[in-house]
Amino acid sequence: MKDKLVYNGWLKLYHREIDGKLYDIIKNYDAVSAAIINEFNEILLVKQFRPSIMEYTLEIPAGCLDVSGESIEDCLIREIKEETTLAISMDSLEKIVSYKPMMGFSDSIMHLFKASLKRSSLKNNIVDDTDVTEVMWMPFNEFEKKIKEGIICDSKTIMSYYYIKACS
Repeated sequence: MKDKLVYNGWLKLYHREIDGKLYDIIKNYDAVSAAIINEFNEILLVKQFRPSIMEYTLEIPAGCLDVSGESIEDCLIREIKEETTLAISMDSLEKIVSYKPMMGFSDSIMHLFKASLKRSSLKNNIVDDTDVTEVMWMPFNEFEKKIKEGIICDSKTIMSYYYIKACS
């Protein structure tokens, strides 16, 4: 098995030949995400534009492990701060699961965490981030409704919903 690099950008695309069949393999970063819940059973969501689908989405905060040597927890704390302005402590993080969201063409891993935070910690719902345009607390029943309606369709966000629902 030998991979041939065919595109070298932020993502890297390789052709991999196995038994005469050619596969496209994407090399991308592992990532972290967090379902952040407050004392009123609301979940923290970020609104951001996703060029691949040309729409704004509602998702749990997340980001790529793109800093060499950074632990998944430190990356998550950094990404939450960047996307929401919130400072989360390492002690408040609880690992839920690590999974491969795109294993048909990538071996990247998504690490999903849960954290609890007081609602008052979020002072402003507008952030100065290149991707995120708004941060909001959403009641769990509205969150559930938006998933069922297909308005929230992001896999890590839906997985966090099922985890929270199973543990409540």
